[in-house]
Amino acid sequence: MCNKSDSIAKIAAALVAFSAEVKSITHDAENPHFRSQYTSLDHMIDETKPILAKHGLSVMQFPGGDGDRITVRTMVIHNSGEWIESEPLILKPTKLDPQGAGSAITYARRYSYAAALSLSLGDDDDGNSVSQQPAQRTPQNQSRASTHAPQENSNSVTSQLISQAQINYCHKLKKEKDINDDDFGRMVVEISGKESIKDMTKKEASELINLLNSI
Repeated sequence: MCNKSDSIAKIAAALVAFSAEVKSITHDAENPHFRSQYTSLDHMIDETKPILAKHGLSVMQFPGGDGDRITVRTMVIHNSGEWIESEPLILKPTKLDPQGAGSAITYARRYSYAAALSLSLGDDDDGNSVSQQPAQRTPQNQSRASTHAPQENSNSVTSQLISQAQINYCHKLKKEKDINDDDFGRMVVEISGKESIKDMTKKEASELINLLNSI
């Protein structure tokens, strides 16, 4: 549950106006290791900041942590003084060093920013396109392709529920990345607003897979 000012009437009206004006944000970056496309944090900010300012809105993000886990709180502020703040997104960096912490903060900021503003980032490429390319693959490429998410029909609509294959793959990544149940649950809520992975749509599952692959 988010925290908020005593009144949110003005910020709510501003967010409605913002949502009506902002368009779907295209991908601008690629993860060469997983061959997946995504929308970078900088691109999201550049695309949304002018529209936010037009409606008297601003987004502030506050990284924190305890030395083992990274937290990011995201606050949307209106020029009336009203505000809405998300619950902190908590991630465990793959490596406990400055680079690992920086990467975790960036990923947490990116997903929290998109969730706070209900941004549409398009269908993230979770790596399925690699396995759909005509091969001649080297053994190394075959091994890499086998680690990508299970393929889904490209005509799937976002209203369809997550498949069992996607659920299994998400739990496989959760185990590989050593993500505990609390952190995994927060990721599910942050991306979909739902308490259980079984209630996610296929599009939301694709976003979750992208996040897990990026950690």
